[in-house]
Amino acid sequence: MTPLVLLVAALQAPPAEPVRAELCLAHVNLLIADAMRETGRVAGPSWFIRDWWDERTPEPGAPGALTRAQRTALEQVLIERRAADPQGFEAERSACVQEAIDGDALP
Repeated sequence: MTPLVLLVAALQAPPAEPVRAELCLAHVNLLIADAMRETGRVAGPSWFIRDWWDERTPEPGAPGALTRAQRTALEQVLIERRAADPQGFEAERSACVQEAIDGDALP
């Protein structure tokens, strides 16, 4: 099992939709952090995509919602995955971005 699969299992298998939203939100948050670190600027569409995924995560305390510590752990798993499997990481990130675009995240 990949570290990401293990993390999701450790979170007591929340419903599929919140898991996908949390995963993609973590990817987009890392995308934004990368852009800030590399260029000091973040393109406007990134914020729209982040907000689109954020709207799909459960409210704090609701079933399937991740705690702040769990979100931090998920982002760390993604950072480790980027190092271990750059192509898989980028494919997953791209799929999250494209899904949001296809879902009308951009005005």
